[in-house]
Amino acid sequence: MVIATLTGFVSGLVAVFLKTLVHYLQHWITEIPVSRFAYLLFPCVGLLITVFIIRHFFGKEIERGIAMVLKSIARSSSFIPLKHVYLHVITSSVTVGLGGSAGLESPIVSTGSAIGSNLARITDLNYRERTLLIACGAAAGIAAVFNAPIAGVIFAIEVLLTETVVRSIAF
Repeated sequence: MVIATLTGFVSGLVAVFLKTLVHYLQHWITEIPVSRFAYLLFPCVGLLITVFIIRHFFGKEIERGIAMVLKSIARSSSFIPLKHVYLHVITSSVTVGLGGSAGLESPIVSTGSAIGSNLARITDLNYRERTLLIACGAAAGIAAVFNAPIAGVIFAIEVLLTETVVRSIAF
């Protein structure tokens, strides 16, 4: 329970940081004195910056999205690499902050899940407990970003914990 609480707390803080960073970038863009039509270029600039960051700092390709989380659970390992804790925060904040059409759902699920997986790895938990911490991190991230804690829990149960019995989830 302590590790699950810590996972939720850290995932929530990272989610708030991501949302704050996106808002800061959007505010910064509005302060730049350019013509109205120049704002159409900012999503392209954000995409180029994101591609540059991925290619030069993260090995040209990254696994992303909820599919990455589901794949790690399906492999019966529930191990998500440590780089996913900060990778999605950096790339998605640049993309969304500069006006890209991507949302914050997938990055925060990936980040929260990576936080849960790595805390479980550090504390040497078994597969079932790691999977539960992955779901805790994802639920906390969704709850923090969208101010919807029940939706975060329901998402974690329906999408990530399809094989877990209900008694494992404390309400």
